Amino acid sequence: MIKTFPYLEISGSHQDIGLAIGEMFRGKIQEVIQDRKHYIKKYQEKLDQIPLYIETTKKVFPQYVEELQGMADGADIPFIDLFFHNLPEVYDHTLEWDREQAQTEDHCTVAVSTKNNGFLIGHNEDWAIESLDELYVLKATIGDTTFLGLNYATFLAGNAATINSWGLTQCINELHEDTWQGVGKYFIARAVCESKTLAEAENLIRTIPRASGYNHVLTQQNDLWDIEIAGPDIDIEKVSHQNYAHTNHFLSTRMGQYEKDEAFRHKNSYERLSRVKELVKNDMTLAEMQSLLGDQHNQQYPVCRERTIGSVIIETEPKIMHICFGPPNKGTFIPYSL
Repeated sequence: MIKTFPYLEISGSHQDIGLAIGEMFRGKIQEVIQDRKHYIKKYQEKLDQIPLYIETTKKVFPQYVEELQGMADGADIPFIDLFFHNLPEVYDHTLEWDREQAQTEDHCTVAVSTKNNGFLIGHNEDWAIESLDELYVLKATIGDTTFLGLNYATFLAGNAATINSWGLTQCINELHEDTWQGVGKYFIARAVCESKTLAEAENLIRTIPRASGYNHVLTQQNDLWDIEIAGPDIDIEKVSHQNYAHTNHFLSTRMGQYEKDEAFRHKNSYERLSRVKELVKNDMTLAEMQSLLGDQHNQQYPVCRERTIGSVIIETEPKIMHICFGPPNKGTFIPYSL
């Protein structure tokens, strides 16, 4: 029997969408929040920091604060606890990893093959195996925008891989950096899901006060913009009709100054990037991209790992997302149409 992720299709307001997510995954959200209260030292002390972030975020993204409130209501948990969970800038458990964990659990991988019209995009979602039951597929319509993506049930949508009805795709890679006071990276990624153009996404990212940031690999039509964020600074590489790859370290020379614990963390990321660059090429087929995402040529630092809990291939034309439950060398890619 083919395993697939849960699927939710919903339209309405931001609050409506949040409520539907919270109700569907109530048990999992409650479980995760309760676990955090046990393993995070000085939980209440960290929780006391959250109101300031809430006020900052409300000024920029009141709609996503409402969406998260809807999730909290649907899951029947306190809003402040869920907001804290969606703010790794205050507590990031990956900072407690030892060297072996840091070098084997780093995530994710993005590969982009240029086509005659658009791109074929591959994304491996690498994270803790215990998070496998948090992943789900969401198709949401808000106003005149619909987006489709692989998401985590306990977080705002948008921090894995998405495509929207304007043809804008977003794939997220984790970066390691210090944090500042501002809007959390989960909220930024969520906002990009509803951007109508690359320029709108860039303006959004540039103008808000950022607490930290991701690497955003964005495409629309034949253009690819790779945006690397480190709190108050960003760098953007803009290319057209070009293959691309990104993993979990800064590629921009200037942004490299923000790299945190480089020697400690990033051997894995360097090796995966090198291998993907060997494999990615023009006009790849679905089978070829699946093979790339499932590659284990480098046995110590393979592209496809035990902690590859999901995999996505996006055809930007005709806006189809193929999603695999678990590692792509073992699972089956199921198509979802926007």
